[in-house]
Amino acid sequence: MRHDHDWILDIGNTRTKLASFVSGELAEVWTDDAAEIIANEAMETQQLPARMLIAASGNASEFWTNWNNRWQRSHPQPQNLVNLHAKMELGFDVRYDSLETVGLDRLANAAAVLAIDPDSQWMVIDMGTCMTVDAVEEHSFIGGAISPGIDLRFRSMYAGTRALPYPENWRELASEGVAMHIGNDTLSSLLAGAIGGINAEIQGRVDAFRKHWPNFRVALTGGDASFLEVEDPRLIFVDPNLTWKGYHQILQNVEQR
Repeated sequence: MRHDHDWILDIGNTRTKLASFVSGELAEVWTDDAAEIIANEAMETQQLPARMLIAASGNASEFWTNWNNRWQRSHPQPQNLVNLHAKMELGFDVRYDSLETVGLDRLANAAAVLAIDPDSQWMVIDMGTCMTVDAVEEHSFIGGAISPGIDLRFRSMYAGTRALPYPENWRELASEGVAMHIGNDTLSSLLAGAIGGINAEIQGRVDAFRKHWPNFRVALTGGDASFLEVEDPRLIFVDPNLTWKGYHQILQNVEQR
């Protein structure tokens, strides 16, 4: 057993990712087949991590189901494999009515920002397939909003119309600053609609939050967070690994209870 190692297994609907923390710091992330290879090697050589958290929003594959059973049989502390669910003691309050359906990544983001500054009010923006905008205050996850992410907006327009194309290189174009708000052809208008529109939505939510919490902070994470424009950069905390760190914080909180 590797005493300075922790693992986080994120089982999503389309991908499975495995993250390694060494001495409390994120060291490496493996995806799908690569994650299975690493996990199998660790099992065969008995170099398993000291602790492991499983966050499953999708169904575990046969490989991971069997692997978890092997952990229970072979690990010297089998209870150190924790299956995350919203109703467990997470180290903070969750004020959300439908705990059965809340995204575990949203709870992880809450854990991460509370570890950074537990006394602030937070707006946490996660730009993935969907965009989530959540409120965290008084050591509690309050809830928030879910809307289509940037890529999903492009795909929905492509799927729902006959004439509009899907701009596969939209990230490259957006990185060049093309048509953030006003397009002069179909492609640039799509970019202005999806990317400029999501920025306008975010700014509207920032303005709404400010009415209730004048000194709130903003945390940005997710693969497409770089395409967001949020005013007043003094308030912003940007970390692409925020969710991983939040899962690891939850693992520590669970162990301490």
